[in-house]
Amino acid sequence: MSISVKHFFNFLNSFSPLKIAEENDNNGLQVGSYEAEVKGVLLSIDPSKKAVSYAIKNNLNLILTHHPLIYPSLKKIIKEDLIGEILHLLIQNHLNLISWHTPLDKIEDGVSEALLRVLKLENFDFITKEIVEGKVYGIGKVAEVYPPLTVKELAERIKEITQSWVVIVGKPEEKINKVGICGGSGSFLKDTLRKRGINTLITADVKYHVAKIAEEEGFNFIIIDHGISESFVLEILKEKIEKFLQENKLDIPIKIFKEESPYKIL
Repeated sequence: MSISVKHFFNFLNSFSPLKIAEENDNNGLQVGSYEAEVKGVLLSIDPSKKAVSYAIKNNLNLILTHHPLIYPSLKKIIKEDLIGEILHLLIQNHLNLISWHTPLDKIEDGVSEALLRVLKLENFDFITKEIVEGKVYGIGKVAEVYPPLTVKELAERIKEITQSWVVIVGKPEEKINKVGICGGSGSFLKDTLRKRGINTLITADVKYHVAKIAEEEGFNFIIIDHGISESFVLEILKEKIEKFLQENKLDIPIKIFKEESPYKIL
């Protein structure tokens, strides 16, 4: 028995529906054919040249990424440009690329939940919620820090677990017992958390002006690398896909491709 790219698309849509995607997000099949037979799967946060080269080398003809390759829309495809080069690699090697972005951020066991689990924090609830067709989705999670830790102690734990850089905004010695957590760019959740009496958020991509305001408001950010913060969801995806394949009596290799942060801290 074989399985097509369309079957994988439908499977992803069954637990992380495209109907909850953010407006103007680009999800689904970006390169390839729905009818192509899947011979191997590569899971990656980014559709980078390194990830595509790894898929080619290991005969994995379906690449499933979190971040889209085509975002926003392309007006030209030129091989000498990076996106054009990656597209040429995909097409010339008969690879299929599916991207599953904001729906994976919003499901119960999505990006933020995966980060929360690896940091061994207890989950409470979504930071923000939306109800679609009677089902609850949301962005970010609120977690308990027990026993309470200082911001610095929690940041040091995160650095050890993620094996990547960490930056603190706020008061390193302040003790906290609750924290917001949002994989990817979640600084927009600051004011929502403050209204709930929570003054610390673990996230990525906090701009200077947001950090400066937070500092003056007495709000703490623990900032980590964007890609690293989202990468832990790949293990959850792998488990779901393995179960899906077992139920359909299919033996298809699945690999995870992770990259280090592009930032080099001196």
